[in-house]
Amino acid sequence: MGGCYKAGQAPGSEICTAAEGGRCTTCKTEGNYIFQNTATTVTLGNECILCSDATDKDGYQGVENCNKCTAPNSVPGSATCNTCKAGFSGASCTTPCGGSCASCDKSNENTCTSCSGSKYLKDSQCVEEAGNGCGNGKYADPQSNTCAECGITDCDTCTYDAALQGPKCLTCTSPKMIKTEVDGITTCVAAAQCATLSTDGTHFLNQAKNKCLLCSDITTDDSGNGNTGVANCKTCQKAADNQNPTCSACLDGYFSASGACTKCAANCATCTSNQIDTCTACLPGFFLKTDGLNKECISCGDTANGGIDGCAECSNAGTFKCTKCKANYKKSGSNPVTCTKVCEDPTACGGTAGSCGAIVINASGEMTYYCSLCGDSNQFPIDGICTDQQQQNTCAKGVCTSCTTGYFLYMGGCYKVDQEPGSLMCSKATTAGVCDTPNANNRYFAVPGAKATDQSVLACENPFGTTTGSNSDIKAYVGVEGCKTCETPTAPSPAGMAAAKCTACDEGKALTGSGYGCVTCSVPGCSACRADNACEACSDGYRLEGGTCVRTGGNLSMDAIAGISVTKSSSALYC
Repeated sequence: MGGCYKAGQAPGSEICTAAEGGRCTTCKTEGNYIFQNTATTVTLGNECILCSDATDKDGYQGVENCNKCTAPNSVPGSATCNTCKAGFSGASCTTPCGGSCASCDKSNENTCTSCSGSKYLKDSQCVEEAGNGCGNGKYADPQSNTCAECGITDCDTCTYDAALQGPKCLTCTSPKMIKTEVDGITTCVAAAQCATLSTDGTHFLNQAKNKCLLCSDITTDDSGNGNTGVANCKTCQKAADNQNPTCSACLDGYFSASGACTKCAANCATCTSNQIDTCTACLPGFFLKTDGLNKECISCGDTANGGIDGCAECSNAGTFKCTKCKANYKKSGSNPVTCTKVCEDPTACGGTAGSCGAIVINASGEMTYYCSLCGDSNQFPIDGICTDQQQQNTCAKGVCTSCTTGYFLYMGGCYKVDQEPGSLMCSKATTAGVCDTPNANNRYFAVPGAKATDQSVLACENPFGTTTGSNSDIKAYVGVEGCKTCETPTAPSPAGMAAAKCTACDEGKALTGSGYGCVTCSVPGCSACRADNACEACSDGYRLEGGTCVRTGGNLSMDAIAGISVTKSSSALYC
């Protein structure tokens, strides 16, 4: 539509999966939003037709307001619409949906499938929230704009609670009563499941014996004694009817005094007064620091006072110990634990001046990004983290150029062999700082002839590769896009290039016969595809016949298979 798009990346990949000579050769027909133009002569740009495009395209066309369709089976011809766009119905998608329907059934404009405005979908109709429009046992869910089931056993009426992001019970079926937990979750329980008189518990039974209230509940709308708890109380008990409960233990951060729960000193969890010197434990995220007679609850991440940068939770039983790192920090080590910024944090590599381009792949194929260049010229990527400690590696201006014993060079940084992330790539490095034995998962290969100043290990699926040598002796080694495991490349060609031989492709890809390509192959029964849309090896139970696979031992022929989809390299363009 007036422009050129790459078949291998969005938005072009949403329409076309393979292109050649500026034309789309295989349209993305999965989902039935688009169909392939199969006219004898196809005008450039008309190869893929949207189901909603009702203009003539070499004798084919879609249906106005159509969302999903089946391609026409004759020329000239229009697609058969299966699903209309939101707001329309009918065989030709020309009838507006009725009432408050935002979308409706194709065969009936008054059967709603979603609602507009403040209406909620109930039994194919749109209703108001007011006046219990959803009915008993359901609530108006603003997340889905539907009348959703309460889902709380024995709950009669409920409403949406923003804090819970779900339902909160308002009334239970008799004789059950509502019990509210500290986190706001409600259940319907029998009276026997609430604390009885003179018994400690987290709840107490109100005077009317129809509510199970939290000990800290002071907001009850019931008047008279026996219905009001104690603010910030954890456990309590009622001595008799017509009496409010007395608190037996306060919530963390409070202490009991004169029948009330009073706040401890800042960030203290347990204490006997509001003076910090009576604090015996701190709230989560803090640790108790004692200096002579002085005590203080310090943030786990306060490095100036004994904390660890990036630490979210810690324990100081005996010796301070970090137990959990903050978001965007990675926990490493055990004694002591350290928390380091990961590349998802924009400041991890020194802001925009740094680079987060070192990709490490684990055994299950998951990718993690690490620093390849540090924005601060006095820091260097060691184990993928920017630090001012070079560890005897040769580094300068934010990048490393060679590594010491026990490390190897990888994408601008030095990585230790015996710990992650280095151990995910390499299992042995020579004294020269070169990886000569990649990890046994075979997701990496050792670069032949690499020296201390070269990158010596490369991912099987890295098509951009790396080089070794200098001047007239430069050699290039590359992986295969979409490759899972591979063999080390042989000697480079006279042009100085050598590719790894792929032994297995990522899920959804098929290996080419040569082993130097992984392609998306939709030919049923095919185990190895060529990039020219032909199958060259079939799975068990199939035989190769004219580039397709025919099932053996039966009369079912695959000769008429259409729409073979092969994803080519991202350089394929169509206009």
